[in-house]
Amino acid sequence: MTCLEWLDAKHFLRMNLWDFSIRSLARKYGWNFLSKVVFRHPLKTMKGIQRYRQAHRRVFSTTLQERIDSHPAESGKGRETFVVGVGFCLKPLDPPCISGRANHDCVFFERNLHGRDHPIPDCCQQCSIREIGTLASAAGCHFYIMTSANDILHDLLAPALKDNRFTNGLFGLCRYSFAPFQLALFIAGIEGILFPYERGDCRDYVAWLRADNGVKDEQTEIHGSDFQTMQKWLSGLSIHHSTKKQFKKIGNIFHPQ
Repeated sequence: MTCLEWLDAKHFLRMNLWDFSIRSLARKYGWNFLSKVVFRHPLKTMKGIQRYRQAHRRVFSTTLQERIDSHPAESGKGRETFVVGVGFCLKPLDPPCISGRANHDCVFFERNLHGRDHPIPDCCQQCSIREIGTLASAAGCHFYIMTSANDILHDLLAPALKDNRFTNGLFGLCRYSFAPFQLALFIAGIEGILFPYERGDCRDYVAWLRADNGVKDEQTEIHGSDFQTMQKWLSGLSIHHSTKKQFKKIGNIFHPQ
């Protein structure tokens, strides 16, 4: 165990993202986060850190259902600025995704195949991204296939900090990036519900960095009970929503139409 990993294990200063944060300072993302978030929004950064220190143990010790039950969107608030985000690592490998792997693309939603009766490509039939995105569309939520940390900063965090474009979200991600992602959401003012992948996810900085650069040989999987909880919740949101069922991709994010 390295010194930074030891600090994380001990929750030094009530934080467990020392390994990620310090090592990221040697990377482009670390400097971009400092310049575009921390230095540009110092007050929001301090408030976000304070919220993280108060809530981080609860975030990681509660179940997905408990986190959902306490989320403001459960009562119908903030639906128009709600985003559902999942990692590109959920894309199928066999057969491989026809949209490619380490990108924000999805032919299924770009062509709005979820609103048609035509046969869908073989790779889409068992794709978790297709299932989650279809539920997000029915609920009138934005949908985002996440890739690198820099893209997430540009596509998600910066717009939220600038004009509150996104205020609520449901995100699936690897366990290693759970803590830094939660802090970033707090700073950006996004009330996020996070759920970890069960298999194939990154567990250390080396694996995370490879995936951040688009190198991910494993396909991640969501725990069955978490997937069912998420399906039930998004289905519940769609019952009270409008008739928006289509997506239009603007930049890297699919917007409800």
